[in-house]
Amino acid sequence: MRAGKVLPALVLLVLAASGGAPSPASAEHGGAELGSLLDCNRPVTPPRCVSVGDDDRHHVYIDASVPADLAESVRRAMREAYEPTALRMIEDDQITDRTDVLVFAADWGQNGAAGWVNCPPDAPQGTNARGDRWCRHQELHFNLNARYFAFFADDDSRTHLACHEIGHSVGLRHWGNPPRTDGPAAATCMHADTPDGPTTLHQFDRDHIDAYYARPLRLAPRCHSEL
Repeated sequence: MRAGKVLPALVLLVLAASGGAPSPASAEHGGAELGSLLDCNRPVTPPRCVSVGDDDRHHVYIDASVPADLAESVRRAMREAYEPTALRMIEDDQITDRTDVLVFAADWGQNGAAGWVNCPPDAPQGTNARGDRWCRHQELHFNLNARYFAFFADDDSRTHLACHEIGHSVGLRHWGNPPRTDGPAAATCMHADTPDGPTTLHQFDRDHIDAYYARPLRLAPRCHSEL
């Protein structure tokens, strides 16, 4: 996410591409559809892309580098924004082959981003039946540089950012700025450039998640050979 107008586009958001099975997009009610977005190996800094999860259980590991208040905001976003959807949010106390998201925090300097998500080249990944890239061991980074203080100033701001970045890790994309999504302006953490924005999802977002992750999802096998 960007701080004000000065920073370049922040987090790369999650995107839409669902091909095949019906999705909430078929109702044409707006909001951000789900899907993978852009090549994860683009020469951009910080490296970022949007991927989907490989099933309806989204495992999140919070690294010790994440300050306690920020870690609690991640848990709050998991609980309040994503648990009400078809996803089951699970916090892992260690990294396993089922972990979907690894959350880290550090001072990355003034690189234009308060947070971002990326699927590393060596992460377990593949393409599902919908044609979207799924990725486990996605890296979610929070930038603790003072330039982005507004995104971490209080619990609601931290929860907004956590909700936004987790959204990228399950396939949601930005509302309101490129890549633009059709639909009315509404309260959702998937708006970009809003350090004090909403702490949860719009019903449109939840509908898209529910449709995308409804069983059976028919994803490609879990194996490293698909890298």
